Amino acid sequence: MTMKTESRKNKPKGSRTIMQILGGSFLTREDFSKMFPFLVYLTILLMLIITNAYIAESTSRAIKKNSNTLRDLRVEYIYVKSAFTKESTQTVMIDKMAGKGLKESLETRLVKKTEENSQK
Repeated sequence: MTMKTESRKNKPKGSRTIMQILGGSFLTREDFSKMFPFLVYLTILLMLIITNAYIAESTSRAIKKNSNTLRDLRVEYIYVKSAFTKESTQTVMIDKMAGKGLKESLETRLVKKTEENSQK
């Protein structure tokens, strides 16, 4: 036996495969032409996985941004609603209208329901 064949037998199989990949000799073998469609499939699958991760991350950012906006709008709604409720109480409205010459009616008004009104 020569020195080269002894060194090939002593090398583990994994290191030979790595050397073939790094050296490019695996591209010339027939096995590669059989595996090529599968490698294309794996490449496309990998691209789809990366795209899916990117879309999921951007969707997550959008959800967080929208939830922050919703929280801010909810706080603003509560503030405006409380201010409206405070300003539309009967006593505040009477005070505002008194400055314009209007005053509160103390008489209650009765509304008669007739058949014509109920049909509308």
